[in-house]
Amino acid sequence: MKVTRVAYSGNLNTGKYARLLEQARRFGRVRSEVWQRYGSVSGARLSDRQIRDRWMAESIATQFGVLANAWKETVRDAVADITANRAAAKTQARKAVNRRVADTAERKRLFAALKTDTWAEDPLLSRRMRKHWKRGRNRTHNQIVVRSDQYRTFTLTDGGKTSGSPFPAWNGASWCGFL
Repeated sequence: MKVTRVAYSGNLNTGKYARLLEQARRFGRVRSEVWQRYGSVSGARLSDRQIRDRWMAESIATQFGVLANAWKETVRDAVADITANRAAAKTQARKAVNRRVADTAERKRLFAALKTDTWAEDPLLSRRMRKHWKRGRNRTHNQIVVRSDQYRTFTLTDGGKTSGSPFPAWNGASWCGFL
């Protein structure tokens, strides 16, 4: 299950704030690259792990200048966003198939093609998906995604000490809430 937690900071100096903004901007570039390369038919059958493995083999990941675990989580999150976007289009395409196709065997075949992401080979489904699946793009350039096992929760009553954070700007007593 995916849970979103927002980190609030207190007593954050301008240097740490600038470093966090730069990291978020770089992760926005990662997210944009995933949307650009895999947010269309070419990425319909790829998982986040396949994309990650390709990027590792082609050394694409090194151009972003961010930590490996964090960019992998950003890729996973972006692929999940693309999948959700595609699922919404599939829902509309299913409704269109229901209205247009009367034969139950043909309808079942088309639904199976939608479910297995082989809709690009069928002219009717391809046309419907192009109509309903508008080309998405990244609009998130202020977000840092981390794995749930790479941060710990603390409050100011705990003393405000953090350790083991994957981001150097997060170490220290300046963060409260979730890291």
